[in-house]
Amino acid sequence: MEYMENKLYAADIATAAEQTRHMEYFAGRRIWILGASGLIGSFLTDCLLYADRVGGLDLHICAVGRSRERLERRFGPETARLRYVEQDVSTWETDARADVIIHGAGYAYPTAFRIRPVETMLANIRGLQNVMETAGRNEGCRVVYLSSGEAQEQIDHLTVRACYPMGKKAAETLCMAYGQEYGTDVVIVRPCHTFGPNVTDRDNRAAAQFIAKAAAGEDIVLHSAGEQRRSYAYVADCVSGILTAAACGQAGQLYGAASDEVCSIRQFAGMCAEAAGGQVVFRDADETERAEASPIREQIIDNTELKRLGWRPVFSLRSGIAHSIAVRRGMQGGMGSENARE
Repeated sequence: MEYMENKLYAADIATAAEQTRHMEYFAGRRIWILGASGLIGSFLTDCLLYADRVGGLDLHICAVGRSRERLERRFGPETARLRYVEQDVSTWETDARADVIIHGAGYAYPTAFRIRPVETMLANIRGLQNVMETAGRNEGCRVVYLSSGEAQEQIDHLTVRACYPMGKKAAETLCMAYGQEYGTDVVIVRPCHTFGPNVTDRDNRAAAQFIAKAAAGEDIVLHSAGEQRRSYAYVADCVSGILTAAACGQAGQLYGAASDEVCSIRQFAGMCAEAAGGQVVFRDADETERAEASPIREQIIDNTELKRLGWRPVFSLRSGIAHSIAVRRGMQGGMGSENARE
């Protein structure tokens, strides 16, 4: 079953499109989505294709990912509106037209931070350089860089786990540098802890695992007390925020994409378990789990600037969790990974 054949998922796509301010901005534009097979990237792609279908926007999407097979499995065959490019963002380049580039590619899950720390950093630094150079060859091209809430936190950079937040920090600075020196039109969006039904099998972030376990009817396992506090957002709200920033955000501005709700990891796990009729159980973390755990105690994303553009989140955490579980249960397959870590 395809995602857009799921009525609830399709309805959430429609809601995200309706909540996006100035969707008409994308009309007639060639949009590159880097990281199109991931949680946020795939929802972005579905949302833009939907907006084109119902609004006649005449847009064209170039979906970039490391595996063409995954892209085809996720979206089906190429169409006049959607084509695929198999390439790693660290080596990505194109001479094709680009009007909007949304850079959401890279490793964003804890196992990758441990086993591919170099690639994790380079996707954000070298990858962004490739994006900026491409934008420079396309007059009027807008870049949307998807950062992370971890970029705003103070962390020990002399740890391997720091490869992710330090890569994001450096990339945000690089965005500002290109804007000042070369006049590149770039906006930065900091998604919070985003969750949804369309997460990839490789993603072992805590929220992804909680949703997967709940959908499978299994207990949710915490390897800590779960007292860290986080901003969360359902993927539909996150995507409408990103597209709003892309359509009408101010160049050089930072926009936080988060709901208005903040809770602890333990509370989020509890909401997932409650929605599925399960429970939260606690187990001691092993060495690998401790190495992959985030050291950040509190990560709260400010969405004030995004709200100034007229955007508002419409999904509560409980409704987003319920939708995620329901859609996953309606789809074939599942994740089934054992550990829940940030």
